[in-house]
Amino acid sequence: MSMALALGVALVPALVSADERAESGTRYLSSVIADSVATSTTTSPLCTQSVAITSIANSDFVSAELGYAGDEYAMLRARATVEGPWEKYTVCNVPTGGYWTIQSEANGLYVSAELGDAGAQYGMLRARATVVGPWEKYTFGSCGVDCTVIRSLANGKFVSAELGYTGDQVGMLRARAAVVGPWEQFR
Repeated sequence: MSMALALGVALVPALVSADERAESGTRYLSSVIADSVATSTTTSPLCTQSVAITSIANSDFVSAELGYAGDEYAMLRARATVEGPWEKYTVCNVPTGGYWTIQSEANGLYVSAELGDAGAQYGMLRARATVVGPWEKYTFGSCGVDCTVIRSLANGKFVSAELGYTGDQVGMLRARAAVVGPWEQFR
């Protein structure tokens, strides 16, 4: 069951913003955040479907890697040059809890910050949770025009697109940064 149904949330479309006019049909995370702040007059959770997240540092869409297996299944990576089914998310603003959730539309699962992993996979974002717990809660903030930062509430760290990684982990999203730099900026 989706969080929207469980909470009795109505899915609402985001208003058109400047970056949506630039690429018709694509609704970006930064637009949803700006629209949520501008139109928020309710304490009820508000969800927006078919949201794309792109890394500003490499201009790639964030994909949920459903072709991966094991502990890398549904890893989020900034690696797609075109938007497809693996690059669409539903984001929900839960004002009474002070957090947002991110849900992959490709597999219907919530995005977790994997804080039980160690080393280079600590804080890896994966679309793998069936319910929202501490690892599935985020805050979003502005870092300028059409620029959003994502912070995990579970560890207080900003989400980074790991552009220094190679192979099948290049662009992996991880909640691991204490400060915002180019890899922590999303649209």
